[in-house]
Amino acid sequence: MSKDGFTFSSKQIDVNKKITIVASKWNAALVDELLESGKAHLEELGFTNIKTVNVPGAWELVHAAQRELADADGVIAYGVVIRGETTHYELISESAAHGLMQVSVNANKPIGFGLIAAENLSQAQERTDSSKLNKGKEIAQSLVEMLS
Repeated sequence: MSKDGFTFSSKQIDVNKKITIVASKWNAALVDELLESGKAHLEELGFTNIKTVNVPGAWELVHAAQRELADADGVIAYGVVIRGETTHYELISESAAHGLMQVSVNANKPIGFGLIAAENLSQAQERTDSSKLNKGKEIAQSLVEMLS
């Protein structure tokens, strides 16, 4: 897997768009890395109207995204779910993915899907680390391109 999952678009962007980042407090150290790299990327591009909302866990990302899309042009949802010994991991990650998609479609506004579902801590660290796969930046760029 490459460090950058896709080529960043160089087309004109409207940095006046309002972006809200909703971030889970569960697995906070990992989510904070996604949040920091995504927000830094948006700021490097020139975005200044960025709001951050923290929620307890990945389940709550859906409700927060729906609420925030009333005022924002787009939302980024960051969370990390790591497989445990029960099916809870699957229930949360699949429900959050489906819920965020429905919210985006219903609002006709983009949501950057930043829910990392990993088999173990090592996989989660690889994806959230800004010096490795840097999914925080990648997901922020995906939202930017959908807003353009």
